[in-house]
Amino acid sequence: MLEELLKFDRLASKDELLFLLFKALPLSNNQKVSDLKKYCTSNHFSIGRSFDGTLKLLEFMAFINVSDDIVSINDELFDPAKITRQEAYLEQGDFIRNLFLSLKREDSIADFIKPDALRQDAARGLFYVKESLIPLQFFGIRNMLISLGLFGRDSTFKSSNLFISANCTELFETLVVNSLREKNQRQKRKISLLELKTRLDGQEELGEKAEIFVLDFEQQRLQGHSSVERIRRVSEDCANAGFDIESFNDNESVFVDRFIEVKSYSENAVFYWSQNEIETAKELAEKYFLYLVDRNKMSQSNYAPRIFQNPYQKIFENEFWEKEPETWKVSAPREN
Repeated sequence: MLEELLKFDRLASKDELLFLLFKALPLSNNQKVSDLKKYCTSNHFSIGRSFDGTLKLLEFMAFINVSDDIVSINDELFDPAKITRQEAYLEQGDFIRNLFLSLKREDSIADFIKPDALRQDAARGLFYVKESLIPLQFFGIRNMLISLGLFGRDSTFKSSNLFISANCTELFETLVVNSLREKNQRQKRKISLLELKTRLDGQEELGEKAEIFVLDFEQQRLQGHSSVERIRRVSEDCANAGFDIESFNDNESVFVDRFIEVKSYSENAVFYWSQNEIETAKELAEKYFLYLVDRNKMSQSNYAPRIFQNPYQKIFENEFWEKEPETWKVSAPREN
């Protein structure tokens, strides 16, 4: 059903939806599609260009049933006689909620709003979407949601961004943001640390101390983030994740987008990189960060680890990093 809907690049505006939902459909609970379209175009000319796509949208949302060219209202989901505040119904809740619930049933929310496209202005408490990352086939839905006021533009935002209106923020977080978080969580690889890691007690303790140091460092760096509590060590229960800490790039990140591998050293910046960590670094590329922690300096105030973004590229394409095969012994370049 969604695939058929996405063939239409034009859906109704708010005014067209108001007419179709609350004027045209209530005329009869069983209307021919052709009669309904004729009535709409005769009384609201612009609907002619969006009628077919909007009818498919209402069918996708299960507001109507279309069978043998007859349109009938599914009054369990949509009963126009019981809706008194029609504009509010479109703009502030039920219609938009049902649309996103329908997308969720198709497991297609992430196809419409990709995790990388979603950002957050923590200071203003607003979510916004990078418009350029919305797929072309969803432009009809995007334009309709702009007309309904879910998406808006603000002079303080770049023109390529759409912010979520304040009166829809809670709904959007519940149905879209949380849905994407759940999907992201399901995709994580989880294997017990005890099953995969057999470290010597002394080495494990040193590694844990360095990870805890970096965890605290990240929490301080992102102390203004609205979800700072989601910065966490994954090494305790995700031994094969290929990194130690999940964090955020900046205070506007909605989803975890910085994956940190922590390596500690004393005196010389020499560490061991497992094949799993190497493959993960290659896969995550710019989202993967290597934090080198000098254990002799961790107790110093304002000490910051050495941070390398996309270390796979830097290490394997840079002759200044000395490498030895096996688990790859890597020596970092000297600090200037």
